[in-house]
Amino acid sequence: MDPRPANRSLHLARRAGAQVALTLALALAGCASTLSPPAVSPALGEQALAGWARNDNTTSPSAPDETALAQWWQQFGDTGLDRLMQQALANNRDLKAAQANLRQAQAARAVSEAGFSPTVGTSASVNRNATRSSASNTYQLGFSASWEPDLNGTQAAGLTAATADQQAAQADLATTRMTITAELGLAYVQWRGAQAREQITRESLASLEQTLQLAQWKAQVGLASSLDVEQSRLTTEQTRANLPSLATEVAQYEHQIALLTGQSPAEWRQAWQSQAGAGVPQATAALQRLAVGLPADLLRRRPDLQSAEANVRATWARKEQTRRAGFPGLSLAGSVGLQALTISGLSAATAGVATLAAAVDWTLFDAGARQAQVDQQDALLAISHASYEGAVLSAVKDVEDGLVALHGSRERAGSLGRAADAAEAALQGTRARHQAGLTDFATLLEAQRDELNTRLSLQTTQTDVSLNLIRVFKALGGGWNANDMHLASN
Repeated sequence: MDPRPANRSLHLARRAGAQVALTLALALAGCASTLSPPAVSPALGEQALAGWARNDNTTSPSAPDETALAQWWQQFGDTGLDRLMQQALANNRDLKAAQANLRQAQAARAVSEAGFSPTVGTSASVNRNATRSSASNTYQLGFSASWEPDLNGTQAAGLTAATADQQAAQADLATTRMTITAELGLAYVQWRGAQAREQITRESLASLEQTLQLAQWKAQVGLASSLDVEQSRLTTEQTRANLPSLATEVAQYEHQIALLTGQSPAEWRQAWQSQAGAGVPQATAALQRLAVGLPADLLRRRPDLQSAEANVRATWARKEQTRRAGFPGLSLAGSVGLQALTISGLSAATAGVATLAAAVDWTLFDAGARQAQVDQQDALLAISHASYEGAVLSAVKDVEDGLVALHGSRERAGSLGRAADAAEAALQGTRARHQAGLTDFATLLEAQRDELNTRLSLQTTQTDVSLNLIRVFKALGGGWNANDMHLASN
């Protein structure tokens, strides 16, 4: 077989392919890049972001230590809390879902970015045509390419929106981490607080049982009345009745901690059954280093605000995409290949085929549908702006609420600490006077009730101090930093 016809066929195919590639390359040179959405800033008064409305002079106005704030739980010095945080950040299901959502957003952006490039494919086919008198085959082999250059900027707007969606997903992942660490910290402190109150109640119950036994002995020898015995029994049983509800509270916090750490209650209980009675994490050291900065710092530090800001940019880009879709659009398509009636004919000089096509798409009249879609996107953009500004104000409120509650609980804890000391001294004095026969059983029982109630109130308030400090950490955006974004690839 003479190779020259085949060579001429391949030469023609290559020449046509080069023309198609050149046309696509020239069009690619005019491709639009991603858009730059306008900067987003809350349209709030300067006073709203200038300073905190209330400062009890116990917190520093300087900016918080970013590293310490990112892992605020370490400031409590509780190894159990540190261990639980590691388990939650590794196993929490909400965090895994947020990581998957980020990967989905990254893939969606990759799809938008791929739209700027041509699509190239290959094909091979055999067609048989038959009539009553004859039959023939057609063999085809070739390559095809198609591309839609971003003449009107819709693809650039779509890529900008996808980029903003990815940034929002990254911020949502950080927000999930921030929320999980705060919820786990609150549950852990409440668990330890419930355990402490249960222990206080048991200690008081043991003392009341001794008092009841003493009343019964004295009644047997005529030194106490049956009324004294029944009053002592009443106080004892009332105290005992509080234990089941405290045990239920302890168990429910255990279940919540198990959920946050990605375990079943039975699995978690088996691993932590020897960790009871460790005490409530104390906030003294963390309070000494607490710094809150300025409200304006929240715009940078709170990931939920960053997510809301990214949503504004995404909405703006989609509005641009809708608007630009009304401009003229261009699409290019081309193919090179071989076509013949026989397989051997594919090497003939006449077997080479090539096509190149260009099309312009421009809607000239749509009865106002495009403008209505733009108006709809304008409304969505206004909604996203309002949501962002509302989120900023809510973040400022969170910090204000946390600081006020922290200040109030610390003052209350100080007063109750002094009251607890006085109640303990009063009980010891009343018990001594009762043993000397100078007071009756009713006075002793009242002193025991006062001492129990004061200790429980003090324990509850000390727990509230730690809880309110955790809420302040969360309100300040604690629990994450930029380096935490590698979690998305796990």
